[in-house]
Amino acid sequence: MKALISPNEVSSWTWISSWVKNPQTDIWEPVYSTIDGCVRVAQVESDDKIFDVAEPLYWTNCPDDCVEDYWYYKNGVISEKPKDVEPPLTPVEILP
Repeated sequence: MKALISPNEVSSWTWISSWVKNPQTDIWEPVYSTIDGCVRVAQVESDDKIFDVAEPLYWTNCPDDCVEDYWYYKNGVISEKPKDVEPPLTPVEILP
């Protein structure tokens, strides 16, 4: 598989990486993490379907499960964008 890299499309990716309980309000609050310098994976094709592209675009090898716009390229590595961590479940109070 090949990923089409668009080096002019640099961005940051921010997601909820964990949750912490605010001791003053007893409410769960998200903790955000950010990856800076993400380069867009613009398209993914099998090796036999790639085509010539104009610079600065270029093709590079990628994992078979790579999906454009859901993965990013940074420092020579293609990685899946992290997904938000779901908030913790608040236990339901048991009534007497």
